[in-house]
Amino acid sequence: MKIDSYTMLKYAFVFGAIVDGTIAISWLLIASGLSIPNILNGHVGNGEDYQLAMFIAAMFLLGWGVILAWGSINPVERRGVLIITAVFLLISVALEVMFFSDILGGGWFIFGVSKRIFLIILFSTAYFHSFIKPNNQ
Repeated sequence: MKIDSYTMLKYAFVFGAIVDGTIAISWLLIASGLSIPNILNGHVGNGEDYQLAMFIAAMFLLGWGVILAWGSINPVERRGVLIITAVFLLISVALEVMFFSDILGGGWFIFGVSKRIFLIILFSTAYFHSFIKPNNQ
C-alpha cells in the first residue's frame, strides 16, 4: 500500500497535535503540583519555580499543538510547519544531551528522546515526500 503525500502530511499533522496535547496535559499536571516524571526527559522537579516553568511550557505546547491541528486542514500549503517543528525537536534533543545530561538519563530520557527522533523522522519524511510528484502527473 502506497500512501499519497496529502494523506501522509495530514496524518503527520494530526499525530503531532495529539502528541503535543498529551505532553501539554502531563505538564499541566506537573504545574498543578503532581510529582510525576516529565514525559520528555524523565526529570522530576519540585518547587513553585518548576511548576511555573511547566505551566508556561504547557501553554506554549498547547499553542503549537493547535498550530499542528490547523496545519492538518490544508496540509500541503502548511507543510513548512512540519519542517520547522522537526528542526526545533532536533535542537531540543541536542541541547538536552549537551547541557543537561548530568541531571537527565535513564529510561524516561531514552523514551523522550526516541519519541522526538520518531517525530523528526515522521515530519521530515512527510515534508520531503510531499514534493515528489506521482508518476501519472
